[in-house]
Amino acid sequence: MNRWLVSLCICCITLAPLSVAAVQVSPSDIYAGLKLTEEEAGALEERLARNAQDVQARGQLVVYYHGGSVLDPRHRRRHSEHVLWLVRNEPQAPVLATMHAKIDPHGDADGYTAGKNAWSSHLEREPTNVTFLRHASTFLSDHQDRALVVDALRKGQSLDADDPWWPEKLGHLHLQAAVFGGHLSERIELETGFDADTLELPDGLSDLLLGPQEQGDIALLALEQLERAYELAGSDGERGPLLLDSLATAALLAERHDEATGYAKAMLGTEPNRSGDQAQIHKGNIILGRVALAKEHVPQAKFHLLEAGRVSSAPTISSFGPNMRLAADLLERGEREVVLEYFELCATFWRNEKLKDWAALVKGGRTPDFGGNLFY
Repeated sequence: MNRWLVSLCICCITLAPLSVAAVQVSPSDIYAGLKLTEEEAGALEERLARNAQDVQARGQLVVYYHGGSVLDPRHRRRHSEHVLWLVRNEPQAPVLATMHAKIDPHGDADGYTAGKNAWSSHLEREPTNVTFLRHASTFLSDHQDRALVVDALRKGQSLDADDPWWPEKLGHLHLQAAVFGGHLSERIELETGFDADTLELPDGLSDLLLGPQEQGDIALLALEQLERAYELAGSDGERGPLLLDSLATAALLAERHDEATGYAKAMLGTEPNRSGDQAQIHKGNIILGRVALAKEHVPQAKFHLLEAGRVSSAPTISSFGPNMRLAADLLERGEREVVLEYFELCATFWRNEKLKDWAALVKGGRTPDFGGNLFY
């Protein structure tokens, strides 16, 4: 697996909807950038030319350019320039608390290093500034500078113990490592005499190659932090249900099967949101099926796989697609018919040609490469 492919995998997993902690940012001031036209962005650039201190305009441009930064070098350059200006001159700016203000270390290594150094200087000068710690931990790359992210989050948590944002972010960081690290270890076969330290992998990636025991230990760390966040969220009717998915997954990977079952059943009992999204029911059944399979209850696992496919409305997974982890595990046990039936059920809410391709492979006795759908 070459460096570019591994890096791309990291990006895909990072972007996968494992539930990211919410940040309170004014939509009118910042997310207006999502709706900017090219002409409107140009007008904001002219505003900045007249007044470089216009933080509102710069924040909207950060959001606007971030959307095209992957494919458009000009957008990537302008995005980095605006982010770095804010980090250096207005480190309290609300947009810096969002994922839009991250600079990809692979897409713009110099820009990322400059931002990292700027945050280091801020924190050296004000080590107990909670806003700086929050913004820095959001900016830094979870895989390239994982230790720095964890350190910033732990410091923030010690200073702001009643805010569920810190344990939620820490929990998701550990959970991402457990999920992706375990999968990466399955996909990269090390030759005899080699270990993770001898592979030519991107910075920080070798640390994510996990054995089963390591995966369980990190999942337990994730579970502890996510449970703290869940408790602190308390009466927050929106955050609680969103945390259940991550709690159930962390408990499953930590082999806390009773806890995983409890959280998954709670997911089945959550009310669909205003759009009627039943993604929680889909994901809850996947977790229950995986717990059943861990206990060698194959018929029960098959039942939950089909229940996961029977959701009537799932706008969230209609975009990324259904989760295929339980299907893949059942295929390993030769349960092809139930997986084919699952594909047919999923086709009612996910109209993607991949399902036909996967079905053809399964009918031919092969196991598809489900890619990111093992995590969604």
